[in-house]
Amino acid sequence: MQRLLKLKKVLKNSILAASVENFKGILSGTSKYRSLTEAEIQILEKNGNRSESWNKVMVETDFDPNRIFRSSFMGAVYLPRFFGTLLLPGDVSFPTGIYDSLVHNCIVENALVHRVAMLSNILVRSSSVLQNVGSIVSSGKISYMIGNAMHVGNEMGGRRVLVFPEISTDLVDLQLFHKADAEVAAAFEEQLKTYREEMALPFGIVGKGAVICNTNIIRNSWIGAHARIEGAEKIRNSVVLSSLEEPGHVYDSVILENSNVQKGVTIHTGAEVQGSVLMSRTTVACKAIVKSSIIAPCCHIEEGEVNSSYMGPMTQMHHHSLLIAALWPDGCGNLGYGANVGSNHTGRMPDQEVMPGLGMFFGLGVNIKFPANYRESPFTLVATGLTTLPQRLKFPFSLIKPGDPQLMNVPPRLNEIVPGWNYAKNAYALDRNLYKYSLRGKGVIPSSFYSIFNPDTVRYVCDAYQRLQVSDVRDIYTKEHIDGLGENFMRERVRQQAIGTYREYLERYALEQIITLVVNDTGLQTQPVKELRRLATNETNKDAMRLVSLPESFEELLKRYRQLEKDWFERVTHGLDKDNERGREIFDDYDDAHPIDRGFTEWEKARVEEKLRRLGTIAKVTRFE
Repeated sequence: MQRLLKLKKVLKNSILAASVENFKGILSGTSKYRSLTEAEIQILEKNGNRSESWNKVMVETDFDPNRIFRSSFMGAVYLPRFFGTLLLPGDVSFPTGIYDSLVHNCIVENALVHRVAMLSNILVRSSSVLQNVGSIVSSGKISYMIGNAMHVGNEMGGRRVLVFPEISTDLVDLQLFHKADAEVAAAFEEQLKTYREEMALPFGIVGKGAVICNTNIIRNSWIGAHARIEGAEKIRNSVVLSSLEEPGHVYDSVILENSNVQKGVTIHTGAEVQGSVLMSRTTVACKAIVKSSIIAPCCHIEEGEVNSSYMGPMTQMHHHSLLIAALWPDGCGNLGYGANVGSNHTGRMPDQEVMPGLGMFFGLGVNIKFPANYRESPFTLVATGLTTLPQRLKFPFSLIKPGDPQLMNVPPRLNEIVPGWNYAKNAYALDRNLYKYSLRGKGVIPSSFYSIFNPDTVRYVCDAYQRLQVSDVRDIYTKEHIDGLGENFMRERVRQQAIGTYREYLERYALEQIITLVVNDTGLQTQPVKELRRLATNETNKDAMRLVSLPESFEELLKRYRQLEKDWFERVTHGLDKDNERGREIFDDYDDAHPIDRGFTEWEKARVEEKLRRLGTIAKVTRFE
């Protein structure tokens, strides 16, 4: 039922639905248009224009025939009273009108149509510019992929998602990971079918203020308001949603086919997008290929290939890399150069898949063999050049690195895992990523989504912490000894360190929950810590709150909270200082060529000051030393 309510809400605010209503109003308004006068026909023909039947060309009152030159008209054409000028690319001002073009069965508002070889069955909204275009054509009713079934992950079609132009990540997640009963699934499909029928138009749309120039082919597509299409190679059967606040950009040899593109998306420089959904503020560029995939908001894909995948928000691929048959709903990850997250069928059926975790980093040249499930290992790093075997890993903040073939009684195929390493040793990278996410996802992705203390990550850490408690202590552990290690081994000293790291993480989380509770109601600071723990506990965090040992007094609790936050801040600054020290040892002019990242340092400082401010509302505190 939840998916039906979410779908209804999205469709209620649909840009397409509003545009269809506008189209109906515009079509109805053409009944007020009049036929051309003989004088107007003479002027049009004098200006080099031709028509198979001038009586099918209808115009508005005060129509000016001197705004149309060297053009041909076929079928029913509706023309406005052209007035004013518009800017061509390069800021060249040009009078609105129709010049050197062929127009067939179109409604044209006060726009500029210049050197369009074929404009057929298109509504051209006011203030739009069509310049030097091969053809913009629509034929028959266009469905815009509404209700089309996509299959991500398993390429054999095991995971079905019904898509439409304005689909949200919530609706994708519900379809992929929450099986609905037959009645709800049928109602969902029927609702999309009805929407598809309502949105089907016999015309293509070029929205208000859109600019299409130096483009070869546009077929059966919807180009939204204020979109800029410049130098595209081909756009077929696609929707490019756009607005003045969040314009869409498609330029420089792009191929876009059978796809839905949401507001604020940029596709450029030879990129190819086929059979996919690109959600808001995503960028696909520099010959990247995206096929049969759903890309969540604020992702950035350059040069690499994404195929049959669901890529979660703010995931980055800046270099040649491959992501295939991936289910990555949590996103916020990164693929390094040469990362091959795609060994899904080595001579067998392409029916295997991978599920990376939140904030996962695939290093340079890694090879990830399928099937693999890392979702319970958020913020895990796979070291450069590694080949990982099919596995299920359940240890957050891990480092996976090459194993040691010399170890006795350890299969040489196994890599080594260091659970908790990213939290204990890589605080600078974690916080800097949070800073970047806060910029990329501003206004689109809530900060709670990518927080290292989001509820799912807390639950995974809690579970991992408990599984690390063993009765049979040994030098080396594998999945036969501790569940969730996957195809990796772990040393005893690493286990002990991981227990300490996870314990500190859970303690920091629990203290944060209690502090937040008291900040919202300062009268609670007189309550015993035991009672505060109870009040801060809910159904999602009860295991984590139960495992943590807390100070007996509220004063000691504040002191411990300040110490943990101070330690974290020092780890972050130590990581930054360590990078700088290493750079200075290697380059004499390192400081001159590597200015301080003031954006991050100011953000980190503001984060710490906010912690202190919150404490200041409930007790006298001093700044970190």
